[in-house]
Amino acid sequence: MKGSGAPFSVGTLDEVRRMPWRARRRLLGVRRSGGTGVLLIAEIREPVRSFTDRAGVVSLRENGLEICSRSRFATAPKFVELAPGPHDMEFTVRRWRASRTSSFRRAVELREGDVLVALCDPVQPNTFYRKSPVADSWFVGILSPGDDVSDSFKTRRPPPPTVAP
Repeated sequence: MKGSGAPFSVGTLDEVRRMPWRARRRLLGVRRSGGTGVLLIAEIREPVRSFTDRAGVVSLRENGLEICSRSRFATAPKFVELAPGPHDMEFTVRRWRASRTSSFRRAVELREGDVLVALCDPVQPNTFYRKSPVADSWFVGILSPGDDVSDSFKTRRPPPPTVAP
């Protein structure tokens, strides 16, 4: 996996504690329609009126063509239909300063009904309610039609421990 520019990390969907509710809702709609494609989720907490060189545009490219992007002006999860088969995807966070731009490539194989979920938590200005990560964090994985996403990516939480009387 080759990357460029600013530091970034790539993880699996199992590492995500909870999928944002807007993304779960969008994914359930896609599942009902039987769509195959990619769902881009960008956790951007930056105010629209602020100006900073940390502001970024999260985007996905296939074979050099941008297929979807999210920014502080458009933060809702974005779904794009893709044909089943192999795809060469580039995951990018672009910034005003090229040295702070990060990207990596990954080849994926989609079957009928699969959804490639790409969740990005980019470096942003610190807010009073949450500190920004030090590197762009990506969580990428493919969800098949039978996977449960009602609460989280992981299996249901174990029941609380019982205390012996």
